[in-house]
Amino acid sequence: MFVLVLVGGCANFSNADCGSDWYSIGARDGRLGATPQAQSHAAHCGVAVDEQRYSEGWRAGYSERPLPLW
Repeated sequence: MFVLVLVGGCANFSNADCGSDWYSIGARDGRLGATPQAQSHAAHCGVAVDEQRYSEGWRAGYSERPLPLW
């Protein structure tokens, strides 16, 4: 059951994923430890993603992500 909730939660996008500040969206994805999702955001939102700004934000966020304690 937990796995289904987890997988379902990862597949859902919200309106916050369709903003115009692609750096912030990328940074959030990176902090969450997600793989880069620019193409998924573009497909979901129906807009062009500034992939350079998204990637810059993702790299910055990924470097700030909490590391697992295991």
